[in-house]
Amino acid sequence: MNLKSLHKLSYGLYVVTSRKDDKFNGQIANTVFQVTSEPPTIAVSINKSNLTWEYIKDSGVFTVSVLCQD
Repeated sequence: MNLKSLHKLSYGLYVVTSRKDDKFNGQIANTVFQVTSEPPTIAVSINKSNLTWEYIKDSGVFTVSVLCQD
């Protein structure tokens, strides 16, 4: 993880993805923020009724990609 990227997190749109076994799922989210710098920790807000939440809950991992304005 590039720690400099944490300083650039701002309000915007993100794609949050996760996996469960050999399946992947993702969704658009607008709430991603840095919680701590040491250890580097971020938080996302995911509705429990979304499939992505189930994948994150089961696997314990997720990725976040920033969507550009274009």
